[in-house]
Amino acid sequence: MFMARHKPPERKASRRGTAERTLERRYDFHLSEAIRAALEGSHDKAATHSGTALSISRELCAGARDPAGHQAELAAALCNHARYVATPVHAIALLAESAGHYAALAEADPACYEVPRIDVLTRVALAHDTSGNTGDAITLLREVVRMYLRAPAADLAERDLGLARARFHLGRCLLKTGAEADGLAETDTGLALADHALDRLRLALWAPGWLATAPRYVQLAVPDWAAAAVRAMTLHAAAGHWENAAAAADAAVRLSGGLAWLGGDTLREAHEAIRARADVIWAHTQPPEHKAAG
Repeated sequence: MFMARHKPPERKASRRGTAERTLERRYDFHLSEAIRAALEGSHDKAATHSGTALSISRELCAGARDPAGHQAELAAALCNHARYVATPVHAIALLAESAGHYAALAEADPACYEVPRIDVLTRVALAHDTSGNTGDAITLLREVVRMYLRAPAADLAERDLGLARARFHLGRCLLKTGAEADGLAETDTGLALADHALDRLRLALWAPGWLATAPRYVQLAVPDWAAAAVRAMTLHAAAGHWENAAAAADAAVRLSGGLAWLGGDTLREAHEAIRARADVIWAHTQPPEHKAAG
């Protein structure tokens, strides 16, 4: 399978029938394929798989012997599918439903479900930004950052990456409003947090295919993470802050390389362009004798 599933607590097999187990496998397949297609840039394919995963999760909750045992799948499917609906209003409705399910789950098991609950609020902020309410998005993202900092977490890397994504989007929204210094500072903080999460996971980002086997929450974070690294690389280079630009370039090359490995000319061309820009930036950080030798 494309990814390691972010599993809810195990259910006893004796309580699940064959049809239910089949639906669970189909749900996993379609949600995995939706995320794969999104990483590859195949929007329509991702939307189709995501919609199927959502339908299956609703069917599981409606027909299972233990409907509450499938609440986590439904919450995840709702949050994922919100990005593919036509209007921000529809997206927020799906996200509100997802948040309700996660709130119930987090009340019983906060260490497992509080971070996914907060993740949904990041998606709500993005929907506000998409609808033109960037100020509302900034306000919500600031609150989301505070929530992550207080959140219990069974997986600290997942929490760190969720917080990093919120900072990436807060930085992007601040840049849209002209607050370049604050926006870049939030982006840099997010990049440092994401690197810290990688240290916890011990992922070998230079290894071919690393992204295909990374945890699901890493895969979901990578597009936003890569975009943030490219923004930081570009802005620091424009300001002549070459050491900061080089650090961001390192992340941008590694992340875009992971995406390029998945295939597709667009992803490979993007990686090559990022690598070419990174080479120019890295040349500025070489010692004088290395520059002369080159």
